[in-house]
Amino acid sequence: MTGGAVLAVTDVRAWLPYAAVAAVSALSGLTALARHSRSRRGTATDPAGRTPQFPGTTTGDRRNSSARTSRTGSVAENRADGTPVAPGRSVYEMTRPVRPVPVQGLADDPPFTVRAAVHSHVAHIASPGLLGNPDTVRIPLTGHNLLLTLTATGPDEVVLRSLRAEVTDRLPLRADGVSLARPRMPDLVMSADLLESAQRAVRAYRRLRTPDVAVLLDASPAPVLAEAGADSALPLTAAPGTSATLVCAPVTDDGRWVRWRLTAEIACAGRVWRPWWDLTVTATTGLTRFNPDVAPAFAPVHALYPDHYDPGDPEGRRAAAETDGMFQMVAHTSLDGRGVLGTPSRPDPDPEPPGAAEAIRRAAALTRAGDLSGAADAYRSAAEAGSGRAAYLLAGLVQDQGDLDGAARWYERAAARRVPAAYNNLGVLAVLRGDLDAAERWYRRGMDAGDWAAAVGLGVVREKRGDEAQAEELWRLAGKRDVPNADQNLAVLYQRQGRHREAGELFTRAAEAGDVQAAVHAGFRCHAAGDRVGAERWWRTAADAGSAEGAFYLGLLLVRDGRAAEGERLWERAAERLGTPGQAVARTPSGPEAGTTYRVGGAAESGEVYAAHHLGLLHRERDDHDAALAWWTLAAGAGHVESVFALCELYLNERGDLAECLRWAYFALEIEGVPAGRVDALAAGMRRVAEQLAGAGGAYEPDPGAAAEACSLAAEAYRRLTAHDSAYRPAWEEAVRRLVALAGSSGSPRARQRAASAAARLRAAG
Repeated sequence: MTGGAVLAVTDVRAWLPYAAVAAVSALSGLTALARHSRSRRGTATDPAGRTPQFPGTTTGDRRNSSARTSRTGSVAENRADGTPVAPGRSVYEMTRPVRPVPVQGLADDPPFTVRAAVHSHVAHIASPGLLGNPDTVRIPLTGHNLLLTLTATGPDEVVLRSLRAEVTDRLPLRADGVSLARPRMPDLVMSADLLESAQRAVRAYRRLRTPDVAVLLDASPAPVLAEAGADSALPLTAAPGTSATLVCAPVTDDGRWVRWRLTAEIACAGRVWRPWWDLTVTATTGLTRFNPDVAPAFAPVHALYPDHYDPGDPEGRRAAAETDGMFQMVAHTSLDGRGVLGTPSRPDPDPEPPGAAEAIRRAAALTRAGDLSGAADAYRSAAEAGSGRAAYLLAGLVQDQGDLDGAARWYERAAARRVPAAYNNLGVLAVLRGDLDAAERWYRRGMDAGDWAAAVGLGVVREKRGDEAQAEELWRLAGKRDVPNADQNLAVLYQRQGRHREAGELFTRAAEAGDVQAAVHAGFRCHAAGDRVGAERWWRTAADAGSAEGAFYLGLLLVRDGRAAEGERLWERAAERLGTPGQAVARTPSGPEAGTTYRVGGAAESGEVYAAHHLGLLHRERDDHDAALAWWTLAAGAGHVESVFALCELYLNERGDLAECLRWAYFALEIEGVPAGRVDALAAGMRRVAEQLAGAGGAYEPDPGAAAEACSLAAEAYRRLTAHDSAYRPAWEEAVRRLVALAGSSGSPRARQRAASAAARLRAAG
């Protein structure tokens, strides 16, 4: 019609163009009729494993893969010839595994009710209109539960005498979604927006019941379950006022959309009713076993959900054995289902403003020339004009200069412009501040955007929270993609768990590949094995590459070997870096498309800190107290506990400076992870100092005010110990009583204020 209208409007009068338009129209109509005929007939599916498979949700074995559920994964349709067509979009968490099916054929009001419900762990979803239906169609998987519940509502018993199953149609399976049940929370949920739906799916999960009868839909003629001994489950009888339930397992090997009808014969009070239900089922799961090293392999539903009935294994033993210990994951997958964290449907970063690329090139040149101020100005001008990439690069420059607050502001601006690595680096800054909740949120956003550096960071967060299983899997997956620090973190975890062989192999492999931190650990392994030459070789390799840990341990080895001068130079070179915050991070060299990765071990555990502490010890042995104080102050400022206590002792015993001693002692109480025994010893020491300051004959001149200050610290230390162990309560009470007495005799308003505050805290604790 369109072609004819165009010819007429353009005033074409020759008959040949009109004939050509008519011929094309006729050919198109015949083609459409032929396709419709083939789709109505359908095609048989080979049940021997050659069913057309949906690329989409994948599950992996325990050794080297993982189960993945994806909102951007794919579920394919099948053409009439059985080949898959373009994939669909969604895999959903199943939050309503049991769904009622309306009964038909009960026109009057019988003295009973009969209800049917489908309970399945996997169902294909066809959205309204996809299968010619106005409503959504859910197609459960073979072997699911069909629950028939018969209730006698009148004075007579009701008997379900027989059931007849009849396949009404077999059509090509067309679906644009898969709904999955979850028996437990996955070992790893890699995307924040999948957490809540996975949790609801777990809460809704119910194990399938063992069926009373299997309904074999591929049998011919149609199966009939009758009271005449065809099946021991029938007849099903409900006494007056009671209910009885029959559990059926519809079974098919057909991968098409199988539509079938179940008809019941129900007798009560001399009458017979024959209600029916129109149902659907398929054998195609849409799931494959995924292994990154081999092609995906089709997985039947009972291999993934052993309680789905399998006629070849009625007890489900084989399937249960196959799924034992399987690691599960929920993550966005790539469109073809073969990759993880690929999210092609997510929007690209906002477009860069005009001139931004030139400003970024100019800033990079200034950075190489050492003009960091000029580079920052160039980045800032582009970022303020709307460049997300410039904001990201400026944040990195500011972070390297130690301004974490300024870095966070620019990373947030880059994140608002959808620069993926900015999410990850905000997670890094949150970890450095100790805000693990914020870190996890940012890391998951980075992972949603496909940044594998965020997987390393999330592993750090999970490890800090005691979830070593998730940390291990995150680092293992990231390590396969050569993400910095992934193998190093995993090896450290293995070593702490006592898996020394695995840790050693990982350290050595990573060190040989150029991982500096792994070279440090390879040196440890050589040293533990008595190979001092190998230890020196690996530690020198790390030190030459700029590793403070490598420099510290190499220096320690040299000092103990009598080469003190060289060892001291190495320590000084490492410890001087404490002038800027030690962040224990490594920047990925590929620019703003990849984030910064976080290494296990903070500043208080770094080689810089260890080097500074040992330099302090070295100078203390030489009676050079000024140098010892300088190095210990650097290490203590980074949170090194031993250096803090060394400062307390030196200020008190060598300098006689109680105020400075107490300042560092209070600092020690703020450091996380200080052993309770050290805090107890600190409190006891301050209590003894208070006693000696309170009266004559001690090591110090009597000073009631100073005695109250020392006793106040002891009381605070015991209070914090009591919060974790009530056995310290008597010591706390005694310290507070002593503090109140000292404050009263000191005449110091400051001491009285501290005593009142300590007494109030004691009363509030009950």
